[in-house]
Order: sequence, then structure tokens, then C-alpha cells
Amino acid sequence: MKALIADDDVFVRKCIIQMLPWQELDFSQVLEAGDGGAALKMALEETPDLIISDVKMPVLNGLELVEKLRSSMVDVSIIMLSEYSDFEFVQNALKLGVQDYILKPITRERLNEICDKIRQTMDELQKKRYYTSLRSDRAGIRSQVQEMLENGSAQAGADAFEYMALHRIYIEDLQNFGMLFLQELFEQAYATTFQKAEMKQMESAAMAAYSKLKNVADIISFVRTQCEKCTAFCARSVPQTIHYVEQIDDYIEKNYADFDLSVATISDWLHLSPVYTGALYKQHQGKNIITSIHEVRLRHAKELLMDGSVTVTNVSKRVGYMTPDYFSRLFSASVGVSPSQYRTMMMMQGKEGQADTNH
Repeated sequence: MKALIADDDVFVRKCIIQMLPWQELDFSQVLEAGDGGAALKMALEETPDLIISDVKMPVLNGLELVEKLRSSMVDVSIIMLSEYSDFEFVQNALKLGVQDYILKPITRERLNEICDKIRQTMDELQKKRYYTSLRSDRAGIRSQVQEMLENGSAQAGADAFEYMALHRIYIEDLQNFGMLFLQELFEQAYATTFQKAEMKQMESAAMAAYSKLKNVADIISFVRTQCEKCTAFCARSVPQTIHYVEQIDDYIEKNYADFDLSVATISDWLHLSPVYTGALYKQHQGKNIITSIHEVRLRHAKELLMDGSVTVTNVSKRVGYMTPDYFSRLFSASVGVSPSQYRTMMMMQGKEGQADTNH
């Protein structure tokens, strides 16, 4: 990180630069400026993370500097140096977003105070930046929630939220962060379960209750409870999903030769909607039902092609394809050769194997 010290008193600048443990505070570079104009130019060019500025300076005073900085550098943290007589001036600076102020003269005690305020200020800045990054890219939250739901254990996700809430999120952003986490939680839970209506009801009730929370402990406790509820809810739907998927695979295996075999016929047999049936299967198997139907049919077609007495046309019909040309295109795309070529290759391999055995 970078820091900029702006003060027209060179002794004050050197004292702050030389006496503070900048490396310990995680700053790699400390810049200095002797007036407000130079400080503004340097800040815009170098984009420091922290500015310590005197109230009274030539060219631009501290308040004017802050006003100009806030129009283009919202993210920078600012600490003001002031005399007792500058109190009203400092109050106006605080309204513009100055994080804190330190009273002059600069003594050993004041340096310790500056050091403490820098730690606190930069900790808050890092937390704000972390929350900002989460808002723009929720991948980190999403992966934690997905892992939690897949493992069926709410503790890891809830513990991760608690750690971020207490150590990585600025207190003023906590309620919004909790809302962000809950939105991701219910979005992933909704995608995982097939009891969509029930999950939506859970989400509506949770969001309404959450909007009334203010206390940190209450927010953490509430999110933990929702993690537990969503994890348990999704876990209950897994056995039912597996049962349906097994039924679908079994039905395809037994009815692959049926010309009318489709998602519609399978969903009618299960007494489910076609959309629900297709989504359920793809969610669990990673492929759609039509793909599985083709795979089963082509597997049986390979077996039938080993029998030289069955024509390709009859093979096509016996595995559920009414049109031989369509069957041939599917077979060639999947296997890499036509059905006739496949039959020839298998027969040649069979003869070679028999010849090796005779020898």
C-alpha cells in the first residue's frame, strides 16, 4: 500500500515519515507533499491508500483537498492533522468522509495515536474493499455455499460467514453482506432441490425476517440457522431424486426399442411434468434423457450388428429408430464409422481372433 503525508511543515512530515513503523503497517511506499496543490496532483497520479493531511496549507487547504479528492478518489482513507482551534474546520472535513483526525503538536504520544488510527482506518478500508469485490464477483460465496450443500453439512458455510462477518466485513456493510450471502444460499439451494415451491416459500419468509435484524450476533445466528435449514432441505430431496433417476434409466433400458420412447412418455409413466422430469435427470446425471436414450439404443445396436444375418435396416428398427438413415447418422457421429463399417470391422477382428486361437 501507499501513504501520502501532506503538510507545509517539513519537520512534521519528516517526523511522521521517519518515526512510524510503515512496513509493519503494510505500507511499501510513503510519499510527501508540502502544500495542498502538490498533494492533490500526487494523489491523483499515485492513488495512495492513505492520506495524512494538515488542515492549514498553502494553495489548497485540507478541506479543499478533501473536497477535490472525494470527487475522484472515493476509496482513499484520510486522516487530518489539526490544532485545537481548527475544530469547526475538522467537523466539516468529517462530513466529507475524513476517517479521523489527530491534534497537533506531534509528540511521541501523538505518533502512537497516529499509528493506532492508521491500523484502524486501513482495517476498515480493507474490509470495505473486500465487500466491494464480493458484490462484483460472488464466486467466492457461491463456491462455499455449493460445497456446503453438496457435503450436506451446514457448519462449514455458517462458520465461513461468521469469520467474514467478524473479520473481513466493515460493520456498516454487514447487513448488506448478510443479505448477499442469503441470496446466494437460496439461489444455490433452489438449483439443487426439485421442491422449488417450498424453497421459494422458505426464502420469502427468511428475507422478510432478516430485514428486521440489526445486531451483529443476531445476523450471524440467523444466517447459521438458514444454512442449516437449506442444507437439511436439500439433503432430504437427494434420495427421492436418485430414486427417480434410477427409475428413468431402468425404463429406458426396458423400452429402448419403442419408437415412441421420449421424455413425454417417461414423465407420463412417472406422473411428473416433462420439464420437471428432464431437469431432475440432467441435474443428477449431467446429461439429458434423450442423450441416454440414444446411448442405450446404440449400445444394443452394436450387439445386433455382430449378427451378420440382421440387416442394418432391421437393426435400426429393433433399437427404436424408424428411419435407417437417421440411425446411420447417429451411429456414425457416435462411433466414428457407419453401421456397415462397424460390422465389417468386428467380423474381421473375430476372424483374426479365431485364427490366433487355431494357431
